[in-house]
Amino acid sequence: MKKILLFLSVCFFLFIYETIAQNAPVTTTPVKTVCPGSAVSVPVTVTGFHNIGAISLTMNYDPAVLTYISSVNSSGFPGLFINGATSGSVIIGGFSSSSSGINYPDNTILFTINFNYIGGTTALTWFDNGASCEYSGPAPDFFPLNDLPYATYYINGQVAPVIGVDFTADNLFPAVNQAVVFSDLTTGGPTSWNWTITPGTFIYLKGTNSGSQNPHVQFTSKGAYTVSLAATKGSCTITKTKTDFIHCGTNGLWTGITSTDWNIPSNWDNYMVPDSSTDVMIPASCANWPVYTGNLVMGVQCKTLTLESSSSMMTVTGNIVITP
Repeated sequence: MKKILLFLSVCFFLFIYETIAQNAPVTTTPVKTVCPGSAVSVPVTVTGFHNIGAISLTMNYDPAVLTYISSVNSSGFPGLFINGATSGSVIIGGFSSSSSGINYPDNTILFTINFNYIGGTTALTWFDNGASCEYSGPAPDFFPLNDLPYATYYINGQVAPVIGVDFTADNLFPAVNQAVVFSDLTTGGPTSWNWTITPGTFIYLKGTNSGSQNPHVQFTSKGAYTVSLAATKGSCTITKTKTDFIHCGTNGLWTGITSTDWNIPSNWDNYMVPDSSTDVMIPASCANWPVYTGNLVMGVQCKTLTLESSSSMMTVTGNIVITP
């Protein structure tokens, strides 16, 4: 009798051990590239899906990038429900009453989530605080399966734009009529480009034009220029805009054409309020003399301050502080 009880105890222990020691399936979310404003389907695949009795998963995303539309139980797992009503997360759950559990071939699409892609980039991450990402063995015990280390069993994905549009220029503070070379930094292999620059006081140089990948531009009037690049790949066009990207004129030269206020951009020759790296020049004559309200700290509001002649004037309502 003792031997029988011992045998049964060992068998029961081995049964529990084998059930708990069973590994969970590897759940994979893909990396998808999409054109903003389009729908995107995210198929979630599983490998090692054997003797599964219950599913509990939570996948997070950035609601500023994706808007949940619907989901499809692609595999037909019994009782599988997919709830995307909570902004920023999709909750998946279901169970089978079969004592043998459910089996699927490797790389089976377990379910598919449909989003509207607004734009930008978001990770598709599996959120795990225990029961929020968990597979269980078959009925009636539904023992949780091993899913540690976590990153081995739940593979995160991403949704990103087809192309990542960006650009730069070799001189952000050119003098009037000085040439500036723009460089396209777009990733993903764009096939065409369209540049827009405002205001329109500029010309293209060296045979380039608005459709060139890296145009040469000469700005013919001082001021701040906003630059946009619309890059295209296939049927997808994505635009990147940089407001007041180019400041044409003499950096740090006061004109006062708008008012006496130091902090108004249009009072400066290149429409750029000075910072700690700017050498400021107050000319011999101007439309309005500058007034700085508060303490003017050298090394903060400007690097150096020069009054061009004895007739140059400036008012500081506080102190002028000279730092080492």
